Amino acid sequence: MSRDSGVGLFRESPSRGTVLIRAPVCWKRDCLAMDRRQFLTESAAVAASTTLPFSVFAQESMITREIPSTGERLPVIGLGAADIFIKMPPEGRELPKAVLQAMVDQGGRVLDTPAFFRPDVPVVGEILSEMGLQEELFLTGKITVNGKDAGIEHLERTVANLNKRPMDLLLIHNMRTLQEHWATLKDWKAAGRVRYIGVSLTRNSDYVELDKFMKAERPDFIMTGYSIHHPLAAETTLPLAADLGIAVLIVEAFKATEDGGIFPIVAGKSLPSWASEYGIESWAQYALKFVLSNPAVTGVVTETRRVRHAIDNMRGGYGRLPDQATRRRMSDYLLSI
Repeated sequence: MSRDSGVGLFRESPSRGTVLIRAPVCWKRDCLAMDRRQFLTESAAVAASTTLPFSVFAQESMITREIPSTGERLPVIGLGAADIFIKMPPEGRELPKAVLQAMVDQGGRVLDTPAFFRPDVPVVGEILSEMGLQEELFLTGKITVNGKDAGIEHLERTVANLNKRPMDLLLIHNMRTLQEHWATLKDWKAAGRVRYIGVSLTRNSDYVELDKFMKAERPDFIMTGYSIHHPLAAETTLPLAADLGIAVLIVEAFKATEDGGIFPIVAGKSLPSWASEYGIESWAQYALKFVLSNPAVTGVVTETRRVRHAIDNMRGGYGRLPDQATRRRMSDYLLSI
């Protein structure tokens, strides 16, 4: 499998580990044509490959976990709000459709949809409508603006874009202006316009305010960052969520440095031999299975614009999960690289 980087492509090889392949230089028009040809070729190859048996499938379906407040079960790996769901990519609408279809085919169901950070409406709504996936998927939306009236308008635009009623999950992004927005979300839930409500908080220095909020308000969900390199959430917040019966969606499972992921770090490095005991076949699955092995985690959403990455990530939700001793071993090994 391959991973994008700022300078090119990281490709994992069973014999050589992860190696860097630099992207070729080309004129813009030629690059767009090449990207589209590459995408179509890749998609055909991936479609063919998914009919083959893989050792990672130790069970017939993806692991699911309960939403504590209702008992509804969700597959543990989903998709995040990648750029292909915000603006139509050069490859055309086939790319976001193929990535979504890859998730569905591999048993995923959760889609963390793009927030309205920009004036343009994200393309994800029209893509979902064309594919008829609104009712099949568990869709999230977020408030990313300040002010009560602006927040309500934001939610109305989100629902109109996604065309799902009621919405599955609505969040207050980074807990902004909680006093205004939390009342709105509670009103929407009481009116049956959304099934679950909560808050998100990522890239923070501590979880004091989130922990206080969870104790006071008992949201249905929280969304936060968690990875081997950034385990802070596991100290108080994840155990508290488990104790209070709050579902947890994780983002940034591949995060290592402040603005980068693990893939440049593991370039040229092979997986440890014992990883195969847990059906781990890539560094992405290594990171995802570490996160999922925390029992407080309900699910993980990952951002990708490549079909093969989506499939690889979904496979992280199959098979055996590491125990506590292996979690420590996984962390020690990756942090030593």
